[in-house]
Formats: sequence, structure tokens, C-alpha cells
Amino acid sequence: MRLRVLALLLLFATACGAPRPSKTGRMAVGIKAPDFVLSDIFGRGEINSAKVFYNNNATVVVIWSMACPTCREAILEVQSLYEEYGTQAVAFIGINFDIENVQGVKAFIRGEGITFPMLWDRRAQVARLYRAADYTFSIFIVNRNGRIALAQYDHPPDLRERISRELRRLIKRQD
Repeated sequence: MRLRVLALLLLFATACGAPRPSKTGRMAVGIKAPDFVLSDIFGRGEINSAKVFYNNNATVVVIWSMACPTCREAILEVQSLYEEYGTQAVAFIGINFDIENVQGVKAFIRGEGITFPMLWDRRAQVARLYRAADYTFSIFIVNRNGRIALAQYDHPPDLRERISRELRRLIKRQD
């Protein structure tokens, strides 16, 4: 009986579109991106991801921590991509999950001129949803149907090219 109930619950969760990680435990390309609502790190309001996902050709979601120097370098790369693609119906959302150094995060964002929205995941809930809590940097591209088009954990040396290639593909599909 327990096995039947468990099987029914699993079937229900699958049918409801619950995010399923790949065999590696990471988010897989093609699955529905988890929706979230988070506040701006500077207290300027909230962002509902579902509204952003469906109103743009693509949404770049960056989940990061100040704990690593390469994360800070990667955020600067993402800022450059935002400046390049932000006018082409591509949204950018940064999500920081630091809890001990929030003032340092704010100072970094201001000091480096990061202008795309930066949200604060104070309980790392979104980081866990995206299976990113074990990494100091993760980036996802979500298509206009709310599906993961790119899932990248950590900061590869060719990050900019990977993101650019996927954004060009998604923008071209909308032309």
C-alpha cells in the first residue's frame, strides 16, 4: 500500500511539472524552470520570475556568492553581456545568496557598476531549487516558454561564448 501511495505521489509531482534534475543532480536542459519571487538586494521591490520568463526572448539567471573571486569576475562578464543583449528582449537577473556579507555584496555591485537587477536569496531557497546551492556560481538561460535552455554550474573559461551562442539562438528563433 505504501508503495502505491509513493508511486502515485511521484506520478502527481511529475505530471505537475515539478523540476526534475538530470542524473547528475543538476538542472537539465528542457525542463520547466522553477518560478520564484525575490526582493531586490537594495530593497527596491520584488521580481516575479514567471512574468520575466514569459515576457522576454530569454532570461539569464545568475546565482552567485561573493565567496569566490572567479564569481566576481563572472558577474562582470554577465554585466558586459547585459549591456550587449539587454535591448534585445533578453532579461538578466542576478541572485546572490550570501547571508553574512550583504553589505559587502552591495558595495561590490555599486563599485563595479552592475546595473542588471540583483536579488537577494537570503535563505538560499532559489539556489536550492536550481540545484545551485553547492556551487558559488551557476548560470541558467530560460527561454520564453519557461524552460531551461542552458544550465551551467561553476565558471568555465568560455562562459561568455556559451551564453552568447545560446542567446543568439533564442533571439533568432523569435525573428
